[in-house]
Amino acid sequence: MIPNTKKTILNNGLKILTEELPFMRSVAMGILVGAGSGNETTKESGISHFIEHMSFKGTARRSAYQIAKELDAVGGKINAYTAKEQTMYYAMVLDKHIDTAIDVLCDILLNSIFEPKDMAMEKGVILEEIKMYEDTPDDLIHDFFAEKILHGHPIGKPTIGLRKTVKAINRQDILNYRKKWYSPKNTIVALAGAISQDTIDRLNNYLGSWSGRQPAPPSAPADIKGSLNLKKKKTEQVHLCLGVKGASQVDENRYPYSVLDNILGGSMSSRLFQEVREKRGLVYSIYSAASPFHNFGISYVYAGTSKESLKQVVDLILQQFSSIKKEGVGPEELSRSKENLKGSLVLGLESTASRMMWSARSEYYFGRVITIEEIFDKVDKVTQDDIIRLANKFFRDEYLTLAVIGDMQKLPIKEIHC
Repeated sequence: MIPNTKKTILNNGLKILTEELPFMRSVAMGILVGAGSGNETTKESGISHFIEHMSFKGTARRSAYQIAKELDAVGGKINAYTAKEQTMYYAMVLDKHIDTAIDVLCDILLNSIFEPKDMAMEKGVILEEIKMYEDTPDDLIHDFFAEKILHGHPIGKPTIGLRKTVKAINRQDILNYRKKWYSPKNTIVALAGAISQDTIDRLNNYLGSWSGRQPAPPSAPADIKGSLNLKKKKTEQVHLCLGVKGASQVDENRYPYSVLDNILGGSMSSRLFQEVREKRGLVYSIYSAASPFHNFGISYVYAGTSKESLKQVVDLILQQFSSIKKEGVGPEELSRSKENLKGSLVLGLESTASRMMWSARSEYYFGRVITIEEIFDKVDKVTQDDIIRLANKFFRDEYLTLAVIGDMQKLPIKEIHC
């Protein structure tokens, strides 16, 4: 799958990925910039996300209303997201309206004007977004955990930013940040769907003369050390993340680690879902997740429970860490996890948008588009010994970090071991 993705590099270094899917009636286009919250200084916290918002507030050619109206008028969708290491602007349209998507997205990328009056209004929007986020403890806990396990590393800071830093951002800050990070050699344009033969020529007309500096290297690896952390907040539940160091995006261990993570808490038949929810009824939500970045990774278990059950839930999670380290997993459990991962991957690539995003991220991290067949091959080769090896590599006391948000004065846990 995704065997027909073509890469074109313009003279200015901009990479264009195109996957022709002639049986589709739609096209998805995305512009990925290799800059996210992990690239920000402490003073800049939230600026990547703020730029993403402001890019829809008007260009030299279009007002914010015109940007929205042009996509609405052709039944299309336009959006963006900011992550730790990238920002992406994207649109989905019927194939006959691809010119509209190209024109609007390239206009946003190159010609956004960042009017101070619009910035002042959008700061209010983002400050309300921060308040909403702070009122959602099952979201807030993930950033609290990342902050503590990464000990001041930029990737550990919230993508949305902090109130004081968002309030302080001015137009010159935005222009300086864009000059540093928004450049053709740090940008990937990806398209998937019913693409015509002249798509590259049209993109070259818009973006071929764009210039900019050489991108900075990815952020340095984080210093990951374990700790126990409590944020007191009036909530009905106690929310926790318990995690460790994990595999990076480019680490060959990433694929066997994904199998391990899936066994631990990636599905309804996973160990933690069965042991903590189904057998004991201690939680409604519990799952494990891996967050691989360019030069390092973290992984964690999330759970929401009562104050009274907190210690028991933490103990049960640690027991599973220890069990996998010592005893590994059985052949049936291993096979089930592999097939679950492969099925989920294929089902997640059934739309032009998901295929476009896959291509862009793959190019960003690996310099090429990784095929599904390659991943299947790596997953199929994972052995029971691999699972034990990685559990012992990453499930270690020196990495164990517990972050808790809830209405309690102190943690009922003095130390944690696995």
